[in-house]
Amino acid sequence: MESANTLRQGGECKGGLSGKLTSRGVCVCISTAFEGNLLDSYFVDLVMEKPLRIHHHSIPVFIPLERIATEYLQTDIQRFLFSLCEYLNAYSGRKYQTDQLETDFSAFLTGPLQRNALCNLLSFTYKVDQGHQTFSFSATLLYEDLTAALPTGVTVMCPGAETSSARWEEHRASHEMLFRTKPLHQVFASFSKQVEILDLSLVS
Repeated sequence: MESANTLRQGGECKGGLSGKLTSRGVCVCISTAFEGNLLDSYFVDLVMEKPLRIHHHSIPVFIPLERIATEYLQTDIQRFLFSLCEYLNAYSGRKYQTDQLETDFSAFLTGPLQRNALCNLLSFTYKVDQGHQTFSFSATLLYEDLTAALPTGVTVMCPGAETSSARWEEHRASHEMLFRTKPLHQVFASFSKQVEILDLSLVS
């Protein structure tokens, strides 16, 4: 059965594909992961009759399941499943990053983190200590590619008067680059290391 072969090739999906036969066909489990951390799992219960159809599923409503099924389910079940994997892994990755920021790096945040259900639009304010100065920033991260865990658009601004400072502009530009190229929690982990290094230099 093609679906069984597809499930055996589940290593191409970051979390993994598994499945079991049912009286109607096969129930596929899609496990998501990010940075080696196993995250949420979702299932799609397929009726293996022509035409193939989805009997039941646990895919979030904001994942374009209907469009993916229309494009691939009848012609390429492997591509259908791997496309779902892409969307689900990216969503889980974005959610994981946001959760990590709120739990592990909340000391940097100066207000509530705003996010939508898809976690593809984030807005937050934060502060970073540099020497004897504290720089305040507001950031908006947009993930237009819903199969990606890194943002496609980043805007970092400053609500204070130090926007005219060349040093502030240097920090602002470097933060934008970091947010574009590194997972969100890794960016704030790097801020933490900078503070630790600064503290050690002051002690010595």
